[in-house]
Amino acid sequence: MRLDFVHDLQKVFRKILAAIAGPGSIVDLCAEADLFDLETGMNKGILLVALTLLDTETSFAVSASDPGPKGKAISQLCYSKVVDLELADFVFVLEGGDAAAAIAGARPGSLIDPHLGATLIIEVPSLGVGKELILSGPGIESSAGLDVGMGTQWLAARSAKNVEFPLGVDLLLVDRNFHLAALPRTTRVGMGT
Repeated sequence: MRLDFVHDLQKVFRKILAAIAGPGSIVDLCAEADLFDLETGMNKGILLVALTLLDTETSFAVSASDPGPKGKAISQLCYSKVVDLELADFVFVLEGGDAAAAIAGARPGSLIDPHLGATLIIEVPSLGVGKELILSGPGIESSAGLDVGMGTQWLAARSAKNVEFPLGVDLLLVDRNFHLAALPRTTRVGMGT
């Protein structure tokens, strides 16, 4: 069975919205990834997010060990345009990419148009409920724990980028097992134990 680019991507969109509404919650894209039969050598979870969010009216940048071919693959798949990091609506940080540098260079929006802040889709080693990061803020009852296995340098960049709310960037984290979690700019993130 093949991925239905209408119905299955609508399911992915609803899952992305659920993750954004509940920061720290982990949604599963495995069923849709199993249907995605186009072989690109890239994480199918990342590609599902790209297919769901990108179109001819959006732009993106790629931070990866070899960004050229990966950017070309995403562009051909989604009909979206690759641009410089600071101009991109979406930034894909793939294996070998520098999450901290991508966050620091991403567009934060403006006071008139804060919604123009970039969304970063970051490939992480694994996602799990845990104590590495402690999350609080809108959509979280008291606090939530999240393990991402990425170290801490990106956290400082995220904190600096989101210091002047409503300006900032939103993050979607996708692991190699096709799980997704969101860290909207309104979510406060601290280091756990």
